[in-house]
Amino acid sequence: MATGLPPDVDTGKALDVVLAKFDSTLPRTRARIRFYSSPAGGPTSRRVTDGLIAAISLLGLGLLVVAYPPGQFERALGRLLVTFPDFLDPVWQFFFDAIAIWALILLVVAVVTRPRRVGLQAVAACVVAAVLSIVSTRLAVGHWPDIGQSITGLSGAASFPVARIAEAGAIVLTVGTQLVRGLQRAGRWILAIGFVGSLLLYPGTPGGSLAAILAAIAAAAGVRLAFGTSLGRPGVGDVAAALAELGVSAVQLESAQRQPSGVFELDGRSESGVPLLVKVYGRDAYDTQLVASLWRRLTYAGTGTPPGFSRMQAVQTEALITLLAARTGVATRGLVTAGATGRGDAVLVLSGPTRPLAELDPDILDRELLRRFWQALESLHDARIAHGGIDTYTAALVDDAPGFVDLGHATLTATLEQVMSDRAQLLASIAAAAGVDASIEAGLEALGPDGVTAVLPYIQPAALGGRLRQALKDRKVDVDELRAAAAEAVGAEPPELVKLRRVTRGTLVQLALLVLAVLAIVKFAGNIDFSAVKEDLSNASWAWLVFAVFFAQLPRLTQAVSTLGSIAMKLAFGPVYVLQLATAYLNLALPSSLARMTVFIRFFQRQGLPPAASVTAGAIDSLAGNFLQVILVVLLALFSSAEVSLDLAGPDSGALHLLWIVIGLGVAVVLTVVLVGRLRNAIVNRVRVWWPQVRESLNALRQSNKLVLLIGGNLATEILFASALGLIARGFGYHIPITALILINASTSLFSSLIPVPGGIGVVEFGLEVGLTSAGMAPSAAAATVLIYRLSTFYLPPIWGFFAFRWLQRNSYL
Repeated sequence: MATGLPPDVDTGKALDVVLAKFDSTLPRTRARIRFYSSPAGGPTSRRVTDGLIAAISLLGLGLLVVAYPPGQFERALGRLLVTFPDFLDPVWQFFFDAIAIWALILLVVAVVTRPRRVGLQAVAACVVAAVLSIVSTRLAVGHWPDIGQSITGLSGAASFPVARIAEAGAIVLTVGTQLVRGLQRAGRWILAIGFVGSLLLYPGTPGGSLAAILAAIAAAAGVRLAFGTSLGRPGVGDVAAALAELGVSAVQLESAQRQPSGVFELDGRSESGVPLLVKVYGRDAYDTQLVASLWRRLTYAGTGTPPGFSRMQAVQTEALITLLAARTGVATRGLVTAGATGRGDAVLVLSGPTRPLAELDPDILDRELLRRFWQALESLHDARIAHGGIDTYTAALVDDAPGFVDLGHATLTATLEQVMSDRAQLLASIAAAAGVDASIEAGLEALGPDGVTAVLPYIQPAALGGRLRQALKDRKVDVDELRAAAAEAVGAEPPELVKLRRVTRGTLVQLALLVLAVLAIVKFAGNIDFSAVKEDLSNASWAWLVFAVFFAQLPRLTQAVSTLGSIAMKLAFGPVYVLQLATAYLNLALPSSLARMTVFIRFFQRQGLPPAASVTAGAIDSLAGNFLQVILVVLLALFSSAEVSLDLAGPDSGALHLLWIVIGLGVAVVLTVVLVGRLRNAIVNRVRVWWPQVRESLNALRQSNKLVLLIGGNLATEILFASALGLIARGFGYHIPITALILINASTSLFSSLIPVPGGIGVVEFGLEVGLTSAGMAPSAAAATVLIYRLSTFYLPPIWGFFAFRWLQRNSYL
């Protein structure tokens, strides 16, 4: 197939060439006026992102309720808004009324032109927003508002939140998801300028307008989660008309059985009977919108178009890679055309009969055919193309020639890691289709013993795509058994996974005894009167404390970010975040640093990393966190005004003596390694084997984005933990500067990491209490603060950490 590119074209620059060519030459169809993004009765789906948006909005609304009445900043902002000229009030009133007018228009149109479902969703969102507004007013001001005035938004209605914005905004955001992108944007602009108008009409309570917007977002997202969201896909007739104007005559168009996220696929035929695959990246499709795209990128590695890629860039990239793959001799679908429709959809049309590996009879998968699959993969890699998503459907016969289809997730600069992942995926795909023995035999013939040995660490369930894992499960092929059989065939040892220690009843009993010991030590060392602690708890602001408990869960997110920065491999954010939750549960069984490192090593090995690289990645994250804590403690102690007296040499504290014991044990270990030759030689030999993999992992940290994730994630974690501690102290009426909080928390965490006690039980409590009392808190209030803080950061997270751990086990991440 002719590609239109010079034979000696540099693939690194080819994308730019094709982008420029497509931008100037791709045909565009004539636009047709549309109101809704998809035909009536189009498919809908419940989206996790709606739940995420609702949760974040409710969290923000709760924060505003807790912060009511307005603080100094909000009062200053109100005084600034008052200075705007009064003669412009009619303009602000028009902006404010525009939200209600637009909401009324959408509601009427939804009832008249659509089934009752859309109208019911709009009414439900309005009701939920009204309820949220009324409840927020009650929590903020301490009494129930007038229900009628709150619902209607008439004069005398509560100004926190501005219920009229909340109710109308909920309708706009609910119906807006059903509309074409232009009307969606119009609704958002109307909501934005209405918010501005509200600020200038009611300058005394800007927080009330913001609370109303958050209530509207939460209500709309909650209703979408309950009823489902329109996918916004064009109808089959719309696609046929667009293809006709692009010069493609297609018949028998119908929705494809498999629909990947972010693209609408249709099967059809040309007038001459050639099978066609039509890919539509819809402008109005929910899957292509920012939040949904980012969620897929965070949750599933290598899924969807990278953030920042437009629909046309996604089409152009797949078209280019398809052309380059065909030029190298890889069997794949032929490129028919690519273009943009008048409504802004990007369309890619591919041709060619295909038979996926999953649909082939195992009897025809002989040695020669499997060898040709491996040849096709090596040809793809010779062109520096990594497929990134090989499974039993993307490995297929194209015109009876073994090859690969669906190159939308392929990359033009294949790394060694991506090459190994492709090989592992093809080995597993053939095992699912033809059996384990046939797969290993074909792999050995194509790669040789050394090549198969190099692929072994990548044969892990978590390193394979979800569709491939399901295919293996359907064929009753165990991935661990496949890896072991491949290792036996080449005479190599299977990559040994680090062993995880189980949490037993004895472990829980030990933990309970430790907690009792902590209470005794804290009471004795701090001379705490627990009756005073009880009184402080009864007088505390529980709104602040509840918010602080939820806020204390945020550091798990930033810990996941730092973990992503500690490893060269590109991992999905979702499983790494779940890993952080599971670590809280494992801390019950092992000292915190050891638990973290052990579980991380096992997780990385399951992702396909060699043992040495897994050890390095787990250690880098822990050491980077400790190193940053040292830097923060030194800098804050030298250059900030925070003063925290940690007197550990008193008669009631044995912490300093314990520290000297730990240092002595460390020196003894070093001397033993140096003096015992057999032990020293064993360590040296292991280092020689592992060093190349360790060096590769360390070199990956030179990438600026990895260092930013590693350092930024750890720094954000320290700030969030310290902020949670400060919020709890705020609940007891104490305001402690953030610098002092960081110094207290970082120094305590650093010291506790040197003592092998599960979760630093006892050490952390005592250190935090000493730090808080030296910062000005009463001993009883400091003890109560430490109690709430440790409950929210250590004693409660194992509850949901247990379910996270089981999820990782069920999905073969551990």
